[in-house]
Amino acid sequence: MNAKRTIMLGVFIVGTLGVVLSRFYLNIQNEHWDEKRVAVEKAYENSMMTKATKVDFFYGDEAFQIVYGENKLGQSLIAWVNDQSVHTEMTEGAFTEAGAREAVLKKAATSQIERVMPGKLGNDYVWEVFYKTKDDRGTRYFYDYYSFKDGTYMDTYRLSLH
Repeated sequence: MNAKRTIMLGVFIVGTLGVVLSRFYLNIQNEHWDEKRVAVEKAYENSMMTKATKVDFFYGDEAFQIVYGENKLGQSLIAWVNDQSVHTEMTEGAFTEAGAREAVLKKAATSQIERVMPGKLGNDYVWEVFYKTKDDRGTRYFYDYYSFKDGTYMDTYRLSLH
């Protein structure tokens, strides 16, 4: 009888802990999901976008929600959304994520690309490529920036050694 009571108590504790942790996770994520929802709504209201497929977050000099989507003709576009504005670019004819990856690997063939995403550098809409390179002194991280429209190399930010 004592073993049965111990098992029931253990099941109750694990169940309660599961419910509390899942509620905690949902409360934390709700704010993030709300930001994505608001960004998509702004993109719909202030651009030709009628279908959103993905939302990323860009943190540079200005923070943006990057909304990937399509217009009513099925053409792909990307919207940079923040509190002050919505800027959209059609992806057809623009420099691509694959092009940005290729540009970095041409420059530093042994690099490992961590992330590529649209962003903004100064007044220019860009592809930001975050990557790392290992050498004799350690691992160094870099941000390269390429013009979103034509892929022109713009700048590299080098982070300290790790």
